Amino acid sequence: MKKIVLGAILVLLITIGGGVYFLLSNLDDLVKGAIETYGSEATQTSVRVGSVKIGLQDGSGMIRGLTVGNPQGFIAPQVFSLGEVATQVDLKSLTEEMVVIDYVRVMAPQIYFEINAEGKTNLDALKQQLPSGSAESTASPSGGGEATKILIRKLLFADGNIHAKVVPLNKDYELKLPKIELANLGGKDGATPAQITDQLLKVLTDRALAEIKKQGLDQYKKQLEAEVNQRLDAEKQKIEQKLNDKVGKEVGSQLKGLLNY
Repeated sequence: MKKIVLGAILVLLITIGGGVYFLLSNLDDLVKGAIETYGSEATQTSVRVGSVKIGLQDGSGMIRGLTVGNPQGFIAPQVFSLGEVATQVDLKSLTEEMVVIDYVRVMAPQIYFEINAEGKTNLDALKQQLPSGSAESTASPSGGGEATKILIRKLLFADGNIHAKVVPLNKDYELKLPKIELANLGGKDGATPAQITDQLLKVLTDRALAEIKKQGLDQYKKQLEAEVNQRLDAEKQKIEQKLNDKVGKEVGSQLKGLLNY
């Protein structure tokens, strides 16, 4: 009987040890997968990571090649490329309800701003796809209860660039992204990874749009929107004329009312 009990304990220890070894040896891949999952969930686009390196002894982290795909309707493959992201985690917080990240430094972020033929911009489209903080679910993507809460004490975006393109006019511009420094993202109670992603992208998007407006590039957006509206008005007038020619002015007016013309 003692041999059976001892054997069961050994099997249990080997199983636990194997699980710990798997977790530690695959931690970089697990973090990479989590970033891609939470990021894609928040942006409704494709989020990809080149590599992740986690230092368990000191809580350091390095993320390279993080990209956010462009929303539908735009030609560039991505809207953000965050270059090199360095982080430092407070190791003591890993055993608590809220994980504290001392800092996140994003070096050389690249923003690919685009205005399409309809006068719409990819940054505005991305903002509309981001969930509102009040409406967003706090559940983890795997459905295993609530997601871990996170607090980021300091955030820095430095040495960034904005690559702006007005597609229908084939105009390209190169702008500098001003340095962005923020503190205490997530608030005193922390926020879920998806909510943090939402906050980060909204800040980055808003700052980029402000710089683009400052440089006067929003004039193309207004110009293209006006051209689109003119084309729509012209098409409506053609339809109205065809209705009048075919069924008579009175019946045509009734049909236009039904079609909200």
